[in-house]
Amino acid sequence: MKPLAVATLALTLSTAAFAEGPAFDCSKASSKVEKMICADPTLSSTDSVNADIYKEVVQTADNPNQVKQEQRQWLKTRNACQTVDCIAKAYDTRYNQLQHERLVNSGAVNGDDSIGH
Repeated sequence: MKPLAVATLALTLSTAAFAEGPAFDCSKASSKVEKMICADPTLSSTDSVNADIYKEVVQTADNPNQVKQEQRQWLKTRNACQTVDCIAKAYDTRYNQLQHERLVNSGAVNGDDSIGH
């Protein structure tokens, strides 16, 4: 695993400890994946953390529609998962993407990953 992925996964897991559950209502979970997320405290918290970052990125993006389209595509990927491990990897991948977009939107890194303005 790449060092950045390990660091962001650790951040996700440490931040997830403070989240209470997924960003969606588990009583309305209808798909197998949603039910698996609701049944797993780590996935539930990770869903909440990712949802918070997603909302921030949409609000600060130059092109929020593109971010929304990327999220819809990612949801298709996540929803194709059959195991908890697959779902966890999908969340890790999306977290890294959102974190990168967050850094670009803040000016901390450029779109080509160089640092600064």
